[in-house]
Amino acid sequence: MLRKKKTLVLPLNLKIKGRFLFISDIHGDLDLLKLALKEVNFCEDDVLFLLGDIIEKGDQNIAILDYLLDLRTKYKIYFLAGNCDEVLRYILPPVDREMFLYYTLVKKHSIINEMANKLNIELKPNMDVDQVCEKLYQNFTKYYEFVDSFYDVIILNNNYVLVHGGIDDILNIPYYNPSILKYDSFYLKAKPTPYYRIVGHFPVVNYSRTIPCNNPIIDEEKHVICIDGGNKVKPTGQLNVLLLKDDKFSYIYVDKYIKQICKTNILDTSIAPYHTNSYLEKVNYKGEKIGDFYVCYNEQGIKCYAYKSNVIISDNKFFCYDATNYFMPLKKGDRYSLIVKAEPFSIVKKEGYIGLVSTELITNDEL
Repeated sequence: MLRKKKTLVLPLNLKIKGRFLFISDIHGDLDLLKLALKEVNFCEDDVLFLLGDIIEKGDQNIAILDYLLDLRTKYKIYFLAGNCDEVLRYILPPVDREMFLYYTLVKKHSIINEMANKLNIELKPNMDVDQVCEKLYQNFTKYYEFVDSFYDVIILNNNYVLVHGGIDDILNIPYYNPSILKYDSFYLKAKPTPYYRIVGHFPVVNYSRTIPCNNPIIDEEKHVICIDGGNKVKPTGQLNVLLLKDDKFSYIYVDKYIKQICKTNILDTSIAPYHTNSYLEKVNYKGEKIGDFYVCYNEQGIKCYAYKSNVIISDNKFFCYDATNYFMPLKKGDRYSLIVKAEPFSIVKKEGYIGLVSTELITNDEL
């Protein structure tokens, strides 16, 4: 449960020489952010908007805040709050003990852990949470104040509404921010509006129903753009950069996976509904397993494959996510990212799309 905070809205009217850049859900991955800015040749003529979830889930949380504190002195950057950025509120009184322990002892990849490590504070279940939080705040006040300054809604040139999770109507902006910071499945619920809403928070691959894809969704009818590439959340994730120049959108993405080149044509494909975060009863599992993959069936009875790390079998129930039966068509000379090399299939990504390839056709040559 997020703490209530009055929604901060920033109307902007900007005319610039360069481009507007939008990035969301960096999740403490400073290296990938730097790579993304390098790939798009970010320069002084551009304006960068970071749409929340800058920290948490990665291991460079303090480093990324230090980097951005410095970067904003040299470039035009605007910051939006995300639900994960709100973790710093758990170190202020009245302390939410349950959430504090959840982030530090269960999540672990948290800025709170990083701050505690710097102060040689041992985090354990029976610790004096109030005392720990007081020490953290006293020593790292600048990070709280920085994150606390983030806006919740930015209205850009009366045409583009930026928010981390989602917003239904800018004429009825919620007084408190939690509902717009964490708005799951916003794209499915959104109704068309005259202005574009650019959002992060919910990995776009979750919306895939045919070929799984991490690329931004740009819906010209609904005027909704979803840009969360699932970095640090999905095993196939990427960091998307949406670019706006002369009212035209484009995008690039970066990831850290091994890059390879296809040495032969691989054209065998099978496309069927792709399901993610689907809870399947054990009766739909049928006990089938092929190498490192479980064979499962979605609600329509269509056969899919789930990699072993994406499967949980508990209490006679079968739970899997990111299962697919899409086999990636590759041509000789195609470049792709190798996500997982397994048996009998490997998981690959080409141009943001994710699929399976017979491992025997995968080479060991890296680009």
